[in-house]
Amino acid sequence: MIPKLHWLKTIRGQLMLGFGGILLLNLISAVIIYGTLQHFRHRAQGTIDYAARVRELSLELKSNFLLARKAEDHLLDNWQLKKVSPEIQNAINSQENYLTQARQNLSAIQTLHRKNSDIKEELTILESLFNNYEAAFQGTAKRVIAHDEGYQLHQKLQTLINQFVNDRNRVRNRTIERLLWEAIAEQQKYFQTNKQGSPTDLRVSLEQLQTALKNNPTNTPIQQLAQDYATTLDTLLSLEQQVLFNQIVAENINREIDGILQVISQKSKTQAEQARLELIRTGNYSRLALLATLTTTLGLTLWVSLWLGKTIVQPLTQLTKVSDRIAQGSLEEKLNFSTDNEFAIVATAFNKMLTQLRETLINLEQRVTERTQALQAKTESLEITLRKLRLSEANYHELINNLQAGVIIYNPEGNIIMANLVGWELLDISCESLSVSSSSGIGIKLIDESGVVLPRDERPCQQVLRTQVPLENYVMGIQRNPSVDPIWTLVNAFPSFDEQNRLTQVVVLLLDITDRKLAEEQLRYRALHDALTGLPNRTLLTERLDHAIQRHKRYAESLFAVLFIDLDRFKVINDSLGHFVGDQLLIYIANTLKHHVRSGDTVARLGGDEFVILLEDISSPHEVIQVIERIEEDMKKPVQLMDKTLFTSASIGIAMSSPEYATGEDILRDADNAMYRAKGNNLASYELFNVEMRQTVQEIFELETSLRQALEEQQFILHYQPIVSASSLKLLGFEALVRWVHPEKGLISPGKFIPLAEETGLIVPLSEWIFQEACGQMAQWCADFPMAHSLKISVNIAAYHFQSPQFLETINQTLAQTKLLANHLKLELTESLLIKNTDRVLSLLPQLQKQGIEISLDDFGTGYSSLNYLKQFPINTLKIDKSFVDGLDYNYNQADVSIIKAIIDIAQSLGMNVVAEGVETNFQLKQLQELKCEAIQGYLIARPLTSQEATKLINHQLLEIRQQLNT
Repeated sequence: MIPKLHWLKTIRGQLMLGFGGILLLNLISAVIIYGTLQHFRHRAQGTIDYAARVRELSLELKSNFLLARKAEDHLLDNWQLKKVSPEIQNAINSQENYLTQARQNLSAIQTLHRKNSDIKEELTILESLFNNYEAAFQGTAKRVIAHDEGYQLHQKLQTLINQFVNDRNRVRNRTIERLLWEAIAEQQKYFQTNKQGSPTDLRVSLEQLQTALKNNPTNTPIQQLAQDYATTLDTLLSLEQQVLFNQIVAENINREIDGILQVISQKSKTQAEQARLELIRTGNYSRLALLATLTTTLGLTLWVSLWLGKTIVQPLTQLTKVSDRIAQGSLEEKLNFSTDNEFAIVATAFNKMLTQLRETLINLEQRVTERTQALQAKTESLEITLRKLRLSEANYHELINNLQAGVIIYNPEGNIIMANLVGWELLDISCESLSVSSSSGIGIKLIDESGVVLPRDERPCQQVLRTQVPLENYVMGIQRNPSVDPIWTLVNAFPSFDEQNRLTQVVVLLLDITDRKLAEEQLRYRALHDALTGLPNRTLLTERLDHAIQRHKRYAESLFAVLFIDLDRFKVINDSLGHFVGDQLLIYIANTLKHHVRSGDTVARLGGDEFVILLEDISSPHEVIQVIERIEEDMKKPVQLMDKTLFTSASIGIAMSSPEYATGEDILRDADNAMYRAKGNNLASYELFNVEMRQTVQEIFELETSLRQALEEQQFILHYQPIVSASSLKLLGFEALVRWVHPEKGLISPGKFIPLAEETGLIVPLSEWIFQEACGQMAQWCADFPMAHSLKISVNIAAYHFQSPQFLETINQTLAQTKLLANHLKLELTESLLIKNTDRVLSLLPQLQKQGIEISLDDFGTGYSSLNYLKQFPINTLKIDKSFVDGLDYNYNQADVSIIKAIIDIAQSLGMNVVAEGVETNFQLKQLQELKCEAIQGYLIARPLTSQEATKLINHQLLEIRQQLNT
């Protein structure tokens, strides 16, 4: 129980008493000083604030008034520049706003002056000036808004000038015109040259003009316009003088306001300076009072400090010494103070604390003994745990050994420190033979996917040790015996690190993927070989061709050749005997080809009945020809398949190695082109590729591209070959023949581009264009020449066009668009078209003939001519081919004469007309006349003519007929 002391005997009470007196004295002094200072400061600051506010409001008033004057100038500038009313109204609104703000500033100053009457007289004068300025401004603004004479004057002047220019027939009054131009000149000089002109001169000119107008009262438009102009100019001049007067008044008011504001500002500045001097004096008095207070406080504080040293510092020094001895281990020390203040109470509590500390040390020693006994018990438990851990490690090894994958652990030096049973088995080593074994000491070979032996630095463990990065899904082969296939494994290796990030071991996992590797090889074999014959397919062939080309580029003496082989009439065998027999024949051909090449050569099947042979390391083309001859000799032998005896042959294209080839596809393309040349040549079964073949193919490709472009750009024209009567040579009609006008190659004959158009399908749009052009030209001739109504236009019909479902609809639309009668049209069809489209021919030809369109059979006798066709198909005209006409000679070719005579007789007996083509000599004409041929065409009559030349021919025939009629 701590004893309770009287508060005067306590250190706290004594400190409160001493410092309380000091604080009370300072507080009384501070209150006196602060009250005096605040009184004087408040009075001086009020004067300063009043002066500053007056000056601030004066500056704002002056600024707003200047802005109002600027808005006034802007108003007058817009008015003088004849701007429209909105600009003027905006200027008036701005000036009114600034004047309102200036009024508010003046009102605020008047409110302040009630506290100070020094500026009362100035404020009264300032308010009067404001009233005078606003009155002047409002008068000017009203006149400017109400009147728009400046803008009207400009419009009337423009109207007057235009009237002078346009009214050339007016009655002129020279005097009025002279005075009017003088007034206009003075007006321009005064208003548009910054008032350089004299208003007196302008007023004199205006008065002279008005006098002249009164003395010559006429009612002409110019007289009226001049009168309006003079009236408007007079009004504007008066307004200009009033505005000028108001500006002078405003300038005077402005100077007066500036002077008054200067006086107000000066008085405010003087009052603020007096208030600052009074504030400085007040501060000096306050510093003297503060110095006296501080001196008194310092004395009292010094006395209190001496008293505290005796009462507090000495007991604290004794307490420190006793504490140091206790810290050195002496717990028998005690504190003895003679005072009766708080330090006596502290000494009693300190002595009691030492007694408790001694008791605590005794208890601590007992607890240490108990903890030692508990630690021995925990050590026994730890030994039991270690035994369990060893058992877990044994289980771990058992689990690793039962894995299907090999697990091998290497130390940082690359030596095997542990492996499971699968790992030992894969590496073909035993754990007894390895104490600390290096991976390079095993007696097997490790290879990559290409079969190359891996050097030590490239093995999985060494890669991870070198890079310290995991190795994932690496395929590696283990070659135990050179005569046995390797074991293929999928390797994953990863490093382990300790807490300091140092590599401690490398774990390598080996998974046996031999079965999967074999399956992949089988899939690769199937992907690169033909399923039927087992030969390499196009993909594998292309790879080997690329390899051969690259080797030839490195070693020019390493020659090779490519044979492209295509069986003849294989489709007939397939369609007649079935695909099974065809497949057996392909297998037989594949075996035959392999029999005639070396082991290093390649026999491949591209598909269908196409085979390719790659002959490598040949000495000359003669060696290639020998191989081909042996193959042909074997192919000529009969083949027994499914109780069927088959005969076959092949067309072969040859392409020799060349540095020009970049890829296998290039040389394969050339060999294919040579094969097609051999297939089209009946004299030889094989063809060696040359540059001309490539050029021909390129020309065909370029021609096809140009042909498509020609259709888009309309590069075709029609020529017209006349058809005349054989007896009278009277014009019967024309045959339309298409010509291609190439922009670079010139005129191209149909024999070069028609077959290509048929092959690419472009013949259909080309035929439609020919039909449209020919019918349109014939319709034009019928309209221009009456005798043309007996003529016919013959148009050749392509097979693709004839087979089109819209063929008949196209003909009808063309006839309708060109307005050509159907009886002027003759369609020429070939025998091959009739044979291949019998049903369609029998369906369409009667419909065409019913409309009046005639049908002509072109080149009769050169194809599969049959008299049955003449009887079966509705034909109007037979055209004898030029090859028969060329042989018209009784002395040398009686056979052709007989054939032509027979054709004419048959046609006449069937009610058909006959036209002989290619008539070039008078002898041929005479023979045809004797054979009673009805019509002819050929160079003897005329070459194919342009439309202009054909028109001249028709006109010439018309003149001859007219001359015959006149005679």
